[in-house]
Amino acid sequence: MLATFCLFGLALSASQAVTRPAPSPASVRADWVITPRLTRGQELVYRGTFNEEAGSRVQNQHDYRIEVRYFVLEVQPKGTDLVVLTALHDRQAAARDSARAARLERIRLDLAGRVSADQAVSLAVPSEGAPTVEVGAFLEVPRSRASTGQGWETSESGRPVMAWSVGGTEMAAGQSCVKIVGIQQSDEWDHPRADRPAWKRVETVWSSPRTGLAVRVERVIEQREPARIEVARRSTLRYELDSDLTYPGRLADDRRSEVQQAFAFRDAARPMLSEPGKYPRQIAALQKRIAAHVESQPPTPYREAVLAVRRQIEAAARGEVVPMQHETSRPITSTVAVGEPAPDFVATEITGSGSGSGRLGKWKGKAVLLVFYNPSSFTAPEMLRFAQDLSASMNRNVQVVGLSVSDDTAAVLKQRDALKLTFPILHGGGLRVSYGVDSTPRLVLIDAGGVVRGAYTGWGHETADDVLNELRRWLPR
Repeated sequence: MLATFCLFGLALSASQAVTRPAPSPASVRADWVITPRLTRGQELVYRGTFNEEAGSRVQNQHDYRIEVRYFVLEVQPKGTDLVVLTALHDRQAAARDSARAARLERIRLDLAGRVSADQAVSLAVPSEGAPTVEVGAFLEVPRSRASTGQGWETSESGRPVMAWSVGGTEMAAGQSCVKIVGIQQSDEWDHPRADRPAWKRVETVWSSPRTGLAVRVERVIEQREPARIEVARRSTLRYELDSDLTYPGRLADDRRSEVQQAFAFRDAARPMLSEPGKYPRQIAALQKRIAAHVESQPPTPYREAVLAVRRQIEAAARGEVVPMQHETSRPITSTVAVGEPAPDFVATEITGSGSGSGRLGKWKGKAVLLVFYNPSSFTAPEMLRFAQDLSASMNRNVQVVGLSVSDDTAAVLKQRDALKLTFPILHGGGLRVSYGVDSTPRLVLIDAGGVVRGAYTGWGHETADDVLNELRRWLPR
């Protein structure tokens, strides 16, 4: 339908050009209003793909279809209240299959295009993996009209500024759009350092000057390992505006009602998920409420958010501890956080079983201690002896994994033999970003459910005590 309207608009413009005199060069404006004009009950649907690939040392690839829905709740003089539903589907999944992940959040759009959310919700673009709250269709812009060559900057907490510029007009999705490009990068991108990774983000938005809406969005994030110039990880997100409709009366109310119900179910489930054993009756009651809603109410596109809560509460009913995943998005410059799921990975082995690679998921069901280290460090021998003692004494419940940030295989093997290490050692340089390894040694303790329980940088006797004390708190006796 959108394409039909666009073609109709182009045809109309062409017919009008025949009857109107050509404007003089002085009367042609080269600037545009690129802030969106929204109305109550309006729904924007964007569809596209997300792909992420890593380099040779860390083999990892994500490939999803992404759907982002914005539904306008209220339009007020100083801004607009919306909800955003971000749904991820496996690339090969059938169109009717439930989403692999779905997240619904309230957001607010001010008059300059700036998006905000509740304090507990991060809208930051994650460094790895697909976004769980995608708001790239809205762009903070100057309050004045935008013109070709115009530039401005936007700020994000804890990150370098994002530098934007208007590149003129370009065709996208069958219509003439204003092309806007934003670049954000770490200082190390142009000045590589041996002790820090580097990253660069390029965001391109094609905006309709007629509606102010983003017609197409593309985001590319590239990451390099310390002291490297080749890209170790690249993610690409692309999506286009698939529909723009305003729903009247009952149709809008049905969407609004299911959105409110999804939030109510989520809020009711939240306190039960971390300690399901304490709430068996409440969990059973909530399951019945969700089932009644699903069976009795006609579905809307926001049913995915209800089903996401149902999957979480079903896991809790089985006694599984369900971490509140995706409550915040991990920003590019952040470190892995205690209480969050540990990022999965597949890394090439230096030592071990000879299978060629090691994967975090392979040790699920056991606690895992990740030991990031440099074999040339003077603290490495003592720390590795501690890791070996821990592996030998707790191998039934704890899996120790060495992760060398050095590619000097000969040095790793020589040290392994000298210290008689028996735990596997993998190439860990490509995991420095996702595990926040700004310096070594760094130990990351993960419980049997895949949740980070502790992260320790540096080495001393107190570090060993901290790791052991944390293990004693929750390992079975």
